[in-house]
Amino acid sequence: MLTHLKAFIVVFVISIVVLVFFRKPFADAVGGKRFDAWRNLWIALVVCLFLVPSFWLFIVISGALVFALSRSEPIKPAIFMMLLFAAPALGDAIPGFAGINKFIMVTPQSVTTAILLLPAMFIAKNMKKTSRIGNGADMFFLLWLMLQIALCLRGPTFTHIVRTMIESFLVMAPFYYVFSRCPKSLDDIRVISAAYLAPILVLSVVSIAEVVRNWHFYTGVSTYWFGELPFSYTMRDGVLRASASVFDPIVWGLVAMTGIGVGLALFNEKFSRLYKFAGFILLTAGMITSLSRGPWVGALALIIVFVITGPKASARAAQLGAASVMASLMAMATPFGQKLLDLLPFIGTTASDTVTYRQRLWDVSLGVIAENPFLGSPNFQQNPEMETLRQGQGIIDVVNSYLFIALQSGLIGLGLFLGVFAYALIALRRAMKSAKIYDPEFALYCRAYFATIIGILITIFTTSSVFHTPIIYWSFAGLAIALARIEQTRKAAHEAGQSLGPEKVAATREQFDWK
Repeated sequence: MLTHLKAFIVVFVISIVVLVFFRKPFADAVGGKRFDAWRNLWIALVVCLFLVPSFWLFIVISGALVFALSRSEPIKPAIFMMLLFAAPALGDAIPGFAGINKFIMVTPQSVTTAILLLPAMFIAKNMKKTSRIGNGADMFFLLWLMLQIALCLRGPTFTHIVRTMIESFLVMAPFYYVFSRCPKSLDDIRVISAAYLAPILVLSVVSIAEVVRNWHFYTGVSTYWFGELPFSYTMRDGVLRASASVFDPIVWGLVAMTGIGVGLALFNEKFSRLYKFAGFILLTAGMITSLSRGPWVGALALIIVFVITGPKASARAAQLGAASVMASLMAMATPFGQKLLDLLPFIGTTASDTVTYRQRLWDVSLGVIAENPFLGSPNFQQNPEMETLRQGQGIIDVVNSYLFIALQSGLIGLGLFLGVFAYALIALRRAMKSAKIYDPEFALYCRAYFATIIGILITIFTTSSVFHTPIIYWSFAGLAIALARIEQTRKAAHEAGQSLGPEKVAATREQFDWK
């Protein structure tokens, strides 16, 4: 219990310090009153997370807090983003009765989804599309969603079928639907981006403290509620792999990487050099503490795409290359830098067994996919070939989201999944080119989100879609479509010599409010 209280104090103090330090630039970007409300809600949930002794009691109290304290925020998806990483994705099933073993699994994320996002799908006004842009992505997503729900019919029992149908809907539909239709202006995108980035800055400092103290602060929550650790501590080359509140180093690396991408858009004129420097240092350090190669490669791809899609691409690419060489040479001169280089993919020698496992996973999975190529199999892990991949922990870890989709949903499912992101990237690229002509700031947001989605798609090649991962990539796909639709509307207004105006933006936000 004493250790748990110490962990609470560390996370509480870090949250206060980071959110107070970054208050000025965030307040300039989204408004001081709004940011203070976000901060208070985050702190309140941190207190409940560590001090409430029961999972179900926490669900009730946190749900009431979110409902009460978010009523003044018209852009509810921003509150959702602010709270996405406030609690680990721990869950428990609602107990059943009358012969039913259990109902759906409940997590803190599903509760905030039900409170903040689901009403938008059925209650909120003006959630219609503003343009035809993104219809292709909508079509692919709808077909993907229908396929996933239909494949649930392969379940062994009626209650299992119903439960998996509901869970499949909840982990996909609200995120893409709401985030592709809620934002109606650049201000809305800025608010959502700020809400997503602020907690990642907090958790970046938490992850650094985890490595320094060799201690996962959030694991005590699981022990406090359920009497067991959610996972074992993992080390690489004698260094703890940080995971912050997401309970998985690769997923935490993905989160920090997306934070870097969003920061490339948000850290503009509203942030002084001090805050830009501090922000990127913290985000980069947070990603490094995961000691996960997939997010590192994704971040490198993100930066390269961001540079080559911007102005003076050749010169800035050369500068990036020179800076990378200099940083590598400097790193090689220090013991920590050499250890870091040993962890790098392709050239490092540490944890080479994970590379071998992924190669075997690829080879074996292709053969298993060939047995059920169109719609996959719900029992693919029972295939004798897959049994050869079972690890010492007794699990078959399909650390590749694309392979998992193909194994479970077949090539049809994989094609629909990729179709959503292909259309989203095409629409976002066109919006980027269009906005360059008359609005550099909007073009910057399009570039940053375009590069971030590329980084996400590369990173999930090295990890399964667990914990927060599907929420992240479906939300970002939705935001990409929202950006493209906003640009279509702005372009039409610009060509007509008109402006959306602050009063129209305010009216749009009021229509989105369902309090």
